[in-house]
Amino acid sequence: MLRGAIPGPPANPKMPLNPLLTLQLGRALKRLRLAAGYTTQAALAARLDGHGEDSVQKAETGYQLPSDDLVLKWLDACNATGLDRELVADLVEHSREGSSGVRAFFEKYATAEQKAAFLRIWGLQLIPGPLQTREYAEALFQIGGLDEDEIVEQTDLRMKRQAKVDGPDAAHITALIYESALHLLVGTPQIMAAQLERLLELSRRRNLVIQVVPDTGTYFPGLDGPFAIASGPDIADTVDVVAVEDHVQDDLAAAARIIALFEEIRSYARNAAESRAVMTEALHTWNSQQQAPAGASPATATAAAITA
Repeated sequence: MLRGAIPGPPANPKMPLNPLLTLQLGRALKRLRLAAGYTTQAALAARLDGHGEDSVQKAETGYQLPSDDLVLKWLDACNATGLDRELVADLVEHSREGSSGVRAFFEKYATAEQKAAFLRIWGLQLIPGPLQTREYAEALFQIGGLDEDEIVEQTDLRMKRQAKVDGPDAAHITALIYESALHLLVGTPQIMAAQLERLLELSRRRNLVIQVVPDTGTYFPGLDGPFAIASGPDIADTVDVVAVEDHVQDDLAAAARIIALFEEIRSYARNAAESRAVMTEALHTWNSQQQAPAGASPATATAAAITA
């Protein structure tokens, strides 16, 4: 059962699907902690690299379903027997049944995205999620106030979305990115430089077009908010919109309006070659700022991190 990974999909720690089983799992983990001689939660947390006392407390009380990484490190730190590992694995698996880990409001779009043949994405303040590096995504979730386990879970989910970029069932993607997103510091200059390198690499793929929309300092319709559109022969056009319309919907009329808006925004964009030149310039800027202080606006990150 539980040797290198826990069976089943990752859970949404905010919404345990089976609260009773999650509580039973917490009691089992607490029993292991005490049997191993860790008399306080803090004592065990000190042995769990990447996890704090808060994560231990939430797991033991059943408030939050722990991540795979936390459970595995917990079992190792407590020298759990094979039987204990099997028991815990069963509790984790049954606690997760039916749970995808995807935020409830985003689930409809995430399902459509997996089936999509075409993705059209407008990134306003942030680099769009399917194009993000792991470090960029982690920094966003950290700034957004997620705890350690949520950061791991949501970053893993975001990385899985990149199968639509370079996986065997990759979609054709057109991504429009507002120029200011290339210059908004998220995390560190090193993270930003790596993110720009990733964009430049992606921009040369046959299934992906990246165009930068210049920041002219004047209003145009794209400033109303970022969005994404998933399309394909097996799904209705499904839109994920932060501020332009309701958050996620597959209403035909609404989707048609957002598709028209996407094409209007695209009319402002630079062509692919010019966009690569702008991204290269931004990369040089971040490379020259390697000692700049880390950070990004918490308001910006919190508003858009989950759905970027």
